Order: sequence, then C-alpha cells, then structure tokens
Amino acid sequence: METPVSSMKDVIRAYEMYDEDKRLEADNVRRLEFMTTLVYMNKYLKESDKVLDVAAGGGAYALYYAARGLDVTALDITPSYVDIIRRKAKAQNLKIESFANDARDLSMFPDETFDVVFCMGPIYHLVSDADRRRALAESLRVLKRGGLIYVAYINKFFTFAHLATQNKQFLQEKWYQTIIERGAMKSDDPDCFWTDAWFSNPSEMEALMADFPARILHHLAQDGTARMLAERINDLRPEYFNRWADYHIRTCEEPSILGSSNHGLIIAKKHDW
Repeated sequence: METPVSSMKDVIRAYEMYDEDKRLEADNVRRLEFMTTLVYMNKYLKESDKVLDVAAGGGAYALYYAARGLDVTALDITPSYVDIIRRKAKAQNLKIESFANDARDLSMFPDETFDVVFCMGPIYHLVSDADRRRALAESLRVLKRGGLIYVAYINKFFTFAHLATQNKQFLQEKWYQTIIERGAMKSDDPDCFWTDAWFSNPSEMEALMADFPARILHHLAQDGTARMLAERINDLRPEYFNRWADYHIRTCEEPSILGSSNHGLIIAKKHDW
C-alpha cells in the first residue's frame, strides 16, 4: 500500500515553517503539557517496552524514553523533524529507529509489534473521519494485545474561546460554524489561521475511541486551565510554578476541567482478546 503523504502536503509545509522542536519547552504552559504527559506515561512504561511514536515531532518523548533504555521507533510526516531526531539521537548516543512516514499507513510494521503507541498529533490534522479512523486502526493494529495507546486531540471549545478573546475578528458566525459546528479547517479556507485541522471535544473523542477494541484508562487535560491563564502561569517563579503543576496534575482528570484544556489526552488499553 502506498503511503498517502502527498495529501498532507499543507500540514508538512506548515510544520516545516514551525519550530515544533522547541514547543514543549518554550514556556511554563508548554512545559506543563510535557510534564503532565510524562507523569501518565511513567505510570505504565517499563524499560523492556517497545515503543512507537507515530508523530514524534522534534522527538521530545522518543528521546526521553530512549535515554531510559526503552526500544523506541519514531516517525513523523515532516522530513526535517526526522532529521532533527536523528541528529539529537546521535549527539546523545541514543539508538532510535526513525523514519518519515504517514500515520495512516504503518504497513512497514507487522501486527502486534509494539507494547506502547504514542498517537499524539495525527488525529487533529486529519479532517476526514475516514482518515482519523484509519490512523487509529493502524496504531492499534501494530499494538500488542493488552498494550497502551496514547491519543491526543485539540479541544474545539478552548480553541474558539481562545481565538475570540485574542482577536475579535473571530467573534463571527463563520468561525463558530468552522470550529464548533464543523470542527474542521482546511489550509485553503479563507482566513485559515493554521493548517488542516480537526477540533473535537472530550465526549466526541470518547465516542470515537469506543468504536475500537480498546478500553479507556485515563482521559486528561494536558494543560488544563493554564492556557487560558497563560500570561500569569508563564510569569510564575519556579517554586510557584511547581505548586501549580502539582495542583494541575492532581486535577487533570476532572471532567469539568477537560473542556477548558487546549490539549486533551486519552490513554487506552487494547483488548487482550
């Protein structure tokens, strides 16, 4: 099966122009996303695990776990990011298999190859329901029975509220229809502010995951209310930020907070039958 990379050219172009490599360490809010995710990865990942990161970006999670002795394979649809991962792995003397690849086609791997799959990026850049389901099906196909999948998404309610409060031009019916009702945006849409993107909400994500052979273990807000309070959170001194992070991690599975978070994360266990 041919990998359908060409249809994602606008997403690739957008990320070639964006410094994803520095995103998770750029400020307190972004560090909070990374810290929270690691807490929920460290609950389960073991040194003997074989891990696939299907949209590794600059390799933050892949490099972290390779440094801890796990067997890590990192993929990304953006070739320059794969180059970044390879350079960093070499500089840190880490062994990571890395390839440019589309998450919708993991045919390079046999069924049930990996103990853990990170699918933290593809879902919110696939505007077609069929493509989202294909990516999830492929991630679960290569995941061993009883293995864990981490699936990230971008919250539509946060997105609209954030845009509208940052720039009043987004307080228009067309943007409400685009983000809240349609939940999708294409690069060639008038006034597109990002690239091809799909915006969802916690209940939609849980409904989507229910169609696959996996049981949700955790559903959490990766950054919680911190993005809405970004200016204040980013100004916190380390000791106060650490206190905020502790509060956030203790409450990030609270359902009333999920809808306020920019990024959401579902952790599910593949059925072992």
